[in-house]
Amino acid sequence: MENPEDFMVEEREEYMISSTGGNPFLKLACFLKPTSSSSINEPPLKLTHCFSSLRSHSEPNKWPLKVQFRGWPPGREDWKTWVGQMASVHQPTWEKAGIYEAITNSTYHIRRENDLVYGFAEKWCSETNTFIFPWGEATITLEDVMVLGGYSVLGDSVLSPLEIPRLKQIQKKLLELRKEICKSAGLKEVSTNLWQKKFMNSGNEFEHEAFLVFWLSRYVFLGANYLIHTRVFSIAIHLAMGTRIALAPAVLASVYRDLGLLKGKIVASNQLKIDDAFIELVLKSPLQLVQVWAWERFLELRPKPNGINYAEPRMARWDKVNGPKVQNLRMVLDSAGGDFQWRPYAMAIENWNLPKCYPHWEKWVCVGPDLDDELLSFVRCLRVSELVGLGTIEHYLPHRVAMQFGYDQDLPCSVSRPNHNSDIAWKHYNKEIKNVKLYLPCRLFEADVSTKYLKWWKQSVSGLEEAAVPRKKRTKRVKLLVSPGFPPKRKRMEAEDPIDEDKLTVSEFLKYCKKHENFGIIQGSDGEKLSSQAQHFASSPIAQESYVNTMKSDENIVSLVSDEFQKRQSELEARFKRIKNVVDELYFRKSL
Repeated sequence: MENPEDFMVEEREEYMISSTGGNPFLKLACFLKPTSSSSINEPPLKLTHCFSSLRSHSEPNKWPLKVQFRGWPPGREDWKTWVGQMASVHQPTWEKAGIYEAITNSTYHIRRENDLVYGFAEKWCSETNTFIFPWGEATITLEDVMVLGGYSVLGDSVLSPLEIPRLKQIQKKLLELRKEICKSAGLKEVSTNLWQKKFMNSGNEFEHEAFLVFWLSRYVFLGANYLIHTRVFSIAIHLAMGTRIALAPAVLASVYRDLGLLKGKIVASNQLKIDDAFIELVLKSPLQLVQVWAWERFLELRPKPNGINYAEPRMARWDKVNGPKVQNLRMVLDSAGGDFQWRPYAMAIENWNLPKCYPHWEKWVCVGPDLDDELLSFVRCLRVSELVGLGTIEHYLPHRVAMQFGYDQDLPCSVSRPNHNSDIAWKHYNKEIKNVKLYLPCRLFEADVSTKYLKWWKQSVSGLEEAAVPRKKRTKRVKLLVSPGFPPKRKRMEAEDPIDEDKLTVSEFLKYCKKHENFGIIQGSDGEKLSSQAQHFASSPIAQESYVNTMKSDENIVSLVSDEFQKRQSELEARFKRIKNVVDELYFRKSL
């Protein structure tokens, strides 16, 4: 019998409940380690102190708080031009070093929504590095920084020194060039603008290294006042040689740090007693990752994304996109549990390849040094560790948000932190993973929570004002119908009747589509039936009138104005288009 420590997940029968509500049921659940055993009573989180000092109403524009988001620079055409020039020569090196997508992402302009960032900072808990909502915990993880930011979770530490004499010589030359710029400009420090002016289109033998120094100083590890800082020189030289550096944990550490700082200042601003006084704060991390993370996962906050071209990063979906106007962000966040997208990267998007960690059918893989880098990266995202950044170390606790990775959520046990030393923390993060078995759930699998977790969470949030906000209800989940050759092994131990699409009313059909549109396929045996129903609805005034009447009854809406109806119709047409694309994709796969 194999040792339980050889598994990254724990399988056991447990009474579970859907994250959206319902009755408990018994199933063979799969939990992300570490979990609390049944004999351990994990004390509820003490969250009152995190939220007791927040304002009773959310109006960030009236707060006595002035924040500079220096790590969130706007898009610049000259930088985009420089990136294009350098990519034509060095793209293979960037791909080898794992920074090609990250550099490309720095050319996009993510339009900042200040209220959204403040609203999420309100929900931040620095003790767990998670957002605390009445319906559960969620956070930006290494997977998000990898998929959205394009940064690698694998590689050497950002603190790795230069050991080869040739590389040390390059560093020495860059330092000398920096001194020359200071001397010619009569300054003590070199700004990123001066550095770019010096090296862009210069033909200098070290232009590539200088380019990466600029990128790191301006877009990744921002220094004071947009200055070139020497601590990134060694990182830039390693990357220029094609050496992979684990930038993702360092970037995420800075994001966690700044969310904690912003949360602290929001609380402090609420306690100011002097009129006209205000608090200033400078944030240096790429917090646009938080905004894009929110757009990916909260349907009511999501603007209409751009289409992307083949091989473009996922971040391109949000380039120059305007966020929707939200009247009461706090209420939206508190009631979003039913519609929260736990696994947005499992959704099929045109011209974007699904990650290998989202298989069509569940499977077990053996984790070792020979494992594919993409899967090994996913394994790194699942393990509790310390995130080592430049000047900061943050705790990473993915087991608290297991459903974001497709695993069932159990009571998360407390994890002690090792000595707060960067070397020890990095060894903890970079510990070799070998001879470990990992379960990869089907990409369409919806995880549940244990009844123990639900009870514990209700106790944790019972003192919060936010807990009084009712959760939106979602439609009942349907059983996934698959081919006989690939039956899902993880089924509930209570019977569920499959949906008969022919008997769906218009209202039920709309709810069915809303439930399943984001998985990229229709869950059922016959997608064409749903497609025909969508066409019928779009062309039938009687069906549309029936839909309006049903919506009035279901949602207790007294009246629906014309523009709201047109909005619903547009949404349906968009859903039908997605259904058609999926059906075409299924026919294409069948023909292979």
